[in-house]
Amino acid sequence: MSDRASTPSAGPGAGRRFVWLLVLALLVAGLATLAAHALHLAISAITRLAFYGKWSHEAVSPTGHGLGAWVILVPALGGGLIALLARFGSRGVVGHGIPEVMQQVLANRSRISPRVAVLKPLASAISIGTGAPYGAEGPVIALGGATGSLLGQALTMTTNERKILLAAGAAAAMTAIFGSPVAATLLAVELLLFEFRARSAVPVALAAALAQALRMAAGEGGAVFPLAASAAEDIAPLTALGCFAGIGAVAGVLAVAAGGAVHRTEDFFARLPINPLWCPVLGGLVVGVAGWCEPRVLGAGYEVITSLLGGELGAGTVALVCGLKLVIWIVSLGSGTSGGTLAPMLVVGGGVGALAATAAQGAGLAGVSPGLAALAGMTAFFAGGSRALFASVVLAVEITHQAGALWPAATAAAVAVGVAHLLSPRSLMTEAVERRGVRVPADFAADVFEQVRVGEVMEKNPVVIDEAMRVGELADRIGAGDAGLSRSQAYLVKNADGRLAGIITRGDLLAAVERGDAGETLDAVMTRDPVRAFPDETLHEALERMHAHDVGRLPVVERAAPHALVGYLGRAAILSARQMRWREHHEPEPGWWKKRGR
Repeated sequence: MSDRASTPSAGPGAGRRFVWLLVLALLVAGLATLAAHALHLAISAITRLAFYGKWSHEAVSPTGHGLGAWVILVPALGGGLIALLARFGSRGVVGHGIPEVMQQVLANRSRISPRVAVLKPLASAISIGTGAPYGAEGPVIALGGATGSLLGQALTMTTNERKILLAAGAAAAMTAIFGSPVAATLLAVELLLFEFRARSAVPVALAAALAQALRMAAGEGGAVFPLAASAAEDIAPLTALGCFAGIGAVAGVLAVAAGGAVHRTEDFFARLPINPLWCPVLGGLVVGVAGWCEPRVLGAGYEVITSLLGGELGAGTVALVCGLKLVIWIVSLGSGTSGGTLAPMLVVGGGVGALAATAAQGAGLAGVSPGLAALAGMTAFFAGGSRALFASVVLAVEITHQAGALWPAATAAAVAVGVAHLLSPRSLMTEAVERRGVRVPADFAADVFEQVRVGEVMEKNPVVIDEAMRVGELADRIGAGDAGLSRSQAYLVKNADGRLAGIITRGDLLAAVERGDAGETLDAVMTRDPVRAFPDETLHEALERMHAHDVGRLPVVERAAPHALVGYLGRAAILSARQMRWREHHEPEPGWWKKRGR
């Protein structure tokens, strides 16, 4: 059998390419880890300079500033600087990171421009450093993704390989800051790769693993947000289940409402009769006023997350801090600044959980600690807003190092995603991308072509023509509307022994007639030794071969006897696999109860 029938993706060349991709993913992980830490140092330096007038890269919260009412101007100044970067640098600096990376994956072949790769982290550092209510995770993911994308653009790579390097950089950067290699991998799969294949997931997972190893080697292996072990152990299971489900339902509704509010705020600022450069300044003023009233809403709010998990805040304080955080996050993001969404979502979701625990205790339903309820709320709000269910659940365990938090987090997150899905088909992440005209895949589903074999859909009794037939005779039969020939676009040709000799298409036939070869036999004009398919292989493998050789139909032969014809695979047969899947999803089959009642 000709080598042309082999699958192009198989063989030692593909294996070597995969190993090379793994090496590059590890290189990207190292670079992304360095870039993530550099961004964190820049945020710390700007925060200390903006709120304390000192230059130092040591991490500090803006909460303890002594600026008084002057603090109102700090976020406004940051918004103005971001507006200038967007105006004279690149509009790509605006946004909360992940949607922008998603857009480059879906609409720009995973190509992030060097200008955006430099200016986006700078804008985010300025925004967060001057008190905007964001975390660094979105910008860090964008920076890591840009690192992978730039390396992929520098080398000769396929679009898919470049996407894998982008996702590897994003996962590594997130891991470097949050110590969450599994959640980072899942987030990359759910929001960037839009597929789960070993060739894609393994490089991303290894990149995140290397970032975690580097983090631990630097002495940062502890929980980012500690949660007491007893919080996940001393619970009343049935009461807790209802509480976690209720938290998830509220968080799901709130996530959808918050996403809609962000986009309505964007539209509001876009309609204002002012220069767009002033919109981030106005948003910054709102943040500044809120920060003057309650300093804990400024910046990422990691200390608030810690307090929520520790159950250290009263219900009134939780409502004030988390409510204000939600408002200024919506206003700031809608006004066109730059920053991440994970930290504010954890703060707001934590507030939902903590207040739910307080309400449950007030109703005499003891058995859920405020800290564990807060973690469930954090997980649920992030899951409802991003629809990244599995990444959200695993993140709850990885940032707290408490495996006992898995089922509370999973319960709340699953309910939140379910409620959010019922209320809106789009998430906070995908809405931002789709408003720019880019379609985002909504669900993960196995490729039907990977599940259906050629033998299930092929035409088992195809029309076969003898190679001794004249070109003119075949053309006349087709023109006369021969029932066996008129419905096909290509015809299999056999030799005198009944073995497959070749294939001829209508295009080949027409070209032969135009050349004056109507008197020739088919064996003189047909394609000999055509690309073949096997009945035991998947449609995906057959389609790969079709694409590689630019053909639209394949003769199907026995694997052990490449000239023994058993069928014909055309486009219509391939599309019938989609019809099979549609029926599985939309045509209910009568159950045994209904059959019994007949």
